[in-house]
Amino acid sequence: MHTNAVPGSVRPTTPAGTTRGDERLPAANGKPRAELRRESARGHDEAAGAVESTALQLFDRACRRLLGRGTDFTDTVVEKIRAEVQYYADPLAPPDLRRSVSTGIRHGLEAGLDPGRLVDVERYTRELGIRRAEEGRPLDEVMHAYRVAGSEVWSGIVRVVERHGLGDTRQLVHVAELVWKHNDRDAVLVADAYRQVAKGVASRHGERVRLILAALLESRNEPDFARDAAAILDLPLDGRYAVAMIGATPPYGRVPETVPEVRGIRILRHTRGQRAVLVAHLGDRPLDALASGLVAGTGLRIGISPVVQGLHSLSRARDMAGLALRTCRADGETARLDSRLPDGLLLSRPDLSAELTLRVLQPMYDLEPADRDILFATLGVWIENGGSAVQTARHMLCHRNTVLNRLRRFEQTTGLALSRPRDLVQLTLALDALRLLGPSAAPAPSAAPGAPETSRPPSAL
Repeated sequence: MHTNAVPGSVRPTTPAGTTRGDERLPAANGKPRAELRRESARGHDEAAGAVESTALQLFDRACRRLLGRGTDFTDTVVEKIRAEVQYYADPLAPPDLRRSVSTGIRHGLEAGLDPGRLVDVERYTRELGIRRAEEGRPLDEVMHAYRVAGSEVWSGIVRVVERHGLGDTRQLVHVAELVWKHNDRDAVLVADAYRQVAKGVASRHGERVRLILAALLESRNEPDFARDAAAILDLPLDGRYAVAMIGATPPYGRVPETVPEVRGIRILRHTRGQRAVLVAHLGDRPLDALASGLVAGTGLRIGISPVVQGLHSLSRARDMAGLALRTCRADGETARLDSRLPDGLLLSRPDLSAELTLRVLQPMYDLEPADRDILFATLGVWIENGGSAVQTARHMLCHRNTVLNRLRRFEQTTGLALSRPRDLVQLTLALDALRLLGPSAAPAPSAAPGAPETSRPPSAL
């Protein structure tokens, strides 16, 4: 908007042949315009300096007055912190809260009187940040308490200025700038010191937890150690626990680096090479909740132990989780040992399992490999389908009589009777051992008459 459009306004005029930017023209009082501007600037600086001097004097008097109040003002600040910061309410408050508040206030007010004391403030604020980090206090709560203390100091300055008439209250605006500038600087020092120490504390704590967890998973019948571990890990000594073991299959499997989250279950993680061991405190949650919360991704298999009682049983649970993991048939599978106990028995004594396979299936290895494989496949499908020849035939795309003929031939070859429960149990266990242990459990063909005996898998019997 043009100035001459405003009623009563006057556009400044310039003598003909000159411009307003020509500093060589004399002003009305005979002084050059540049000199007038310099004088105006000097006057402004002097006025600003006078304001700053007045504000500093007021700040000085207020600091002296607050220092004179001694413990009364400290008590006021402490009560304010406890009222507004939940983490600092009794009994959660740091035991040195009153002393640290008193020291911090004294250093801050003394630095207001003597800027040379700022070094004391910087040293103390760093020490405070370090101490709170080592205590494990949350940084947000520490900073909240620090801001509350700073706010209460400012309120104390305002109160003593007004109550005791220490100076022009209009200068408090400039005092506020000084107070909050110092407070913000000190808060940054506290936070920086806290973060630097917290990294090391977290690392040391994590290493301590890892070592204790590893010892629990390895040790047996050490009640004293279990009690100490329970206190350090914040776990119940006699709680309900289960162990899960995650195995990675090269080259695509990678053990996850994060701890899975399962609602209502606390899980601690320990890594052992290509395997991750998860210790789960179940509380009152069922084992199904843990099993459903663990997902075996690409190249991973998971074995889960049954529920055990007490931290001292974790080593046994780890063994059972390892057995469950070994029963997995393919990647992406989660196996619970309580549903695969026969497989666990076979894997826990591979020497006996190999001997069982030899006793039961030796005659089958005198057949041609193709013939033997078709009989084994038929037996496996027949067992999985509850002994139904009809269902087996449908699955294998052959006639029911074909299935019956194969079963009859197996009986003739081995001397076993599939109608006898004991023979069927031995056959089922032998086939499972062959599947779980692989070629090492396969019997060698019988030696021909007069030929040297063929070696077979070693046995403990």
